[in-house]
Amino acid sequence: MKYVKKILLAGSWFLTCLIMLHLSAFEVLAADNPGDWRPIFDLVMRWVNFLILAFLLIKFSRAPIKKFLAGKQQDIADEIGGLEAEKDEMLRQIADCKKQLANSQNRLSDLKKRIVAQGEKNRQMIIEAAEQESKILLQSAQQKINSRIVEARQELKSEIIDAAITLATKLLPEKITEADNQRFIDAFMSSASSK
Repeated sequence: MKYVKKILLAGSWFLTCLIMLHLSAFEVLAADNPGDWRPIFDLVMRWVNFLILAFLLIKFSRAPIKKFLAGKQQDIADEIGGLEAEKDEMLRQIADCKKQLANSQNRLSDLKKRIVAQGEKNRQMIIEAAEQESKILLQSAQQKINSRIVEARQELKSEIIDAAITLATKLLPEKITEADNQRFIDAFMSSASSK
């Protein structure tokens, strides 16, 4: 930066000297026979004009160009900062989504475990209820069988008694005598009086 200022100062002195030389040489330029020096002079003057134009452009446009570039730099820095903030927000959202997904997986596995446990419990309850019902059905069937056996025995006894009575009514009158009849009456009377 220090050398740039020195170079600019030296350049401005050089340009000032050339301009003064150019302005003070009107009599020389007005000569009748210009000779060979005219093309060289035109070339030198083109370079002088170019240097003057470059100096003026640098002198007057340096500050606006610096401001423009600084403004653009600030705009780009702001835009980069905004994009960084958006990137950070997106990364945070991605991390939140990953956490939610992990939590969902954990909740899903817990829910599966609870459902399996509840299903196992319900299965056990159904098995116990079925066993209880089968016991009740077996007891009911056993009671029905026992009552049928009792009924069948009573029916069989009744039929045997009826058959015995029928057989006795056919056979007894032929086999029982008057003495047997008297003995039955005495036994019945003695048993009735003892009661």
